[in-house]
Amino acid sequence: MAWEILLFAVVLSVDSFSAAFAMGFRRFSAQRAFSFAFSSAFAEGAATALGFLLGSIAKDLITSYDHWVAFVLLVAVGGHMCWEAYHHNPDDTTEAEDPRTHSFLKILLVSTVTSIDSLGVGITLGLAGKPIAQYAVAIALAAFAATYLGLGLAKRMPAAFGSRLEIVGGAVLIAVGFKMLSI
Repeated sequence: MAWEILLFAVVLSVDSFSAAFAMGFRRFSAQRAFSFAFSSAFAEGAATALGFLLGSIAKDLITSYDHWVAFVLLVAVGGHMCWEAYHHNPDDTTEAEDPRTHSFLKILLVSTVTSIDSLGVGITLGLAGKPIAQYAVAIALAAFAATYLGLGLAKRMPAAFGSRLEIVGGAVLIAVGFKMLSI
């Protein structure tokens, strides 16, 4: 089970990494980087826990087909991650935007939006009756580390790297969705 928790944490942190990587091309103070990493971690962990509660409540209503619900959610989330990565244009940031820093409101918004995948996965975990505390903490810690890593690597890597990682993460979630059919 430890490998499964680690796999979920790493896959779900890809969005945080990609967002931080994309936003890291602008200047960031150490305090702003910590704020971004903390908000990503909190949003990912809280979304996973909220999804778990929703999945746990719905479990009794859909026990005969819960594996199909988990499959559809994971494949949809993974497919959406791949679609977004494929349709992402790294040239969307204009030269005029680069010298500014991102506002704290923008950081919170990006952290919240990137945690939507964790909500779907949390629902799946609730349906499967998994131990949420271990998953939520691992996912939050991975998001924190991935955000710092994304910010740090932004200046050293081409922008297309983040999209490629998101495609890999989406493919892993799709594979986990197929695994849920065997439960």
